[in-house]
Amino acid sequence: MALVTHPHDRQRTSLSLEPEPIGEGGQGVVTRVHGPGPLVYKEYMPQAGTVNEAALTDLVDFGHALPPSERRLLFSQCAWPTARIRDGDRITGFLMREVPDEFSGPIGDASKLVEVQYLLFPPGHTWQSLHQPDITGRVEIALAATRLIDILHGHGFVLGDISFRNLLWRPAPPYSVFLLDCDGFRRCGGEPVLRQAHTPDWDDPLQPSTGPDLDTDRYKLALLVGRVLARDAYVRPGKTLTPLPGLKPQTADAVTELFTRAQGPRGSRPTAKEWIQALVGRKWIAVNRPQLRQPPKPVGLPTNGLAAGSPSRPPRISVPVSRPQIRPVSQTTPPPPRRSFPVGSPTRPLTLGERVTASDVFAEQRRTSPAAIADDQMVLLLDGLEARGGRLAVTKVATLVGEPVDRTRLLMVAAKRLLNVDGFDVLTLKDGDQTVDLNLGLLKEQFLDEEVEP
Repeated sequence: MALVTHPHDRQRTSLSLEPEPIGEGGQGVVTRVHGPGPLVYKEYMPQAGTVNEAALTDLVDFGHALPPSERRLLFSQCAWPTARIRDGDRITGFLMREVPDEFSGPIGDASKLVEVQYLLFPPGHTWQSLHQPDITGRVEIALAATRLIDILHGHGFVLGDISFRNLLWRPAPPYSVFLLDCDGFRRCGGEPVLRQAHTPDWDDPLQPSTGPDLDTDRYKLALLVGRVLARDAYVRPGKTLTPLPGLKPQTADAVTELFTRAQGPRGSRPTAKEWIQALVGRKWIAVNRPQLRQPPKPVGLPTNGLAAGSPSRPPRISVPVSRPQIRPVSQTTPPPPRRSFPVGSPTRPLTLGERVTASDVFAEQRRTSPAAIADDQMVLLLDGLEARGGRLAVTKVATLVGEPVDRTRLLMVAAKRLLNVDGFDVLTLKDGDQTVDLNLGLLKEQFLDEEVEP
């Protein structure tokens, strides 16, 4: 099949490469590119397998579709593909930003990338000169990684291979992180660029035969947070987690509770948002939510990690009391203002969209997952979908919210981040992102506590 060209494709012959590579892994060789910008070229090895051109295109398109400020932040914390490289009709690799120098440190006789592995063991003789953060610094590193993973999950990406080798940390305050091997990420329900690699001792014992998913990521996130805070490379959920001394008791209790929960069945593992709350030291209280008489099936693929035939979801375990304003990686400006609606207006009852955006759950989602779609647009979207049985073409949605079609697709990604509470598909894009589908019953249950008759 002939290669479909892409606006960001470049021919390999157009690259001016340094004579020697700067890194080599199991799937590719990384070489610095001469020219403007700190770019490197990852060339896939022949034994890596067949490149999924569409999956690589999706990663490239995602980065370029972000607003400039968000794109800069993505590239500053992720080795994200920026262009496909081809040799004639064959994709050979991609360009990405070179890892910033701040994520390197003195290891052995040279300056090397500072991987998370250097947080999991007592300092060895080869990295005794490397800065070691105290427990407060370790919490900052774990929190930075968790926030970054939460944002990527919010955009519908499964990371797959979360481990000590593909996450870097800055060995000095203020601490920050940088993700490697981003071409291994894939959309929920989609295929990866290449067959995904797996790191020994970072496996999910309950990973489905179809490969990693969001639930697998959540288990590996528990490994990451627990191992960093305990300086223990092998502790797993189900074993005793002993954080290093100095951790605040409230944070230690919350982290230990979530780590224990991560050993549970698929669908019950803590989300990145729950880890964020634990790491910032916020308190949670248990709340029993009403159960549906007949649980609706999540729309689309089971990205919440529940196996077919299992209960629709576990009861909501906790609700935050006084969440802080969390600033995700992809947010540099305040979120759209939340509009107040006249509850009990004498002129007319509130519409579904107005009720949802005025709800406490929506306000909570807005605080923890700021998104580009404004409340007024969300009201128009929900009311329009309700009037049409929960399904609309993206072109019709664009008319509803008064935006171009291309921007409307981005707004729908933002809407999903706000509406898909706990990973359940209230809003989905179908038919190759041509159709918007709303699960009205699940929307009312999640945001309005309304039981839905079968």
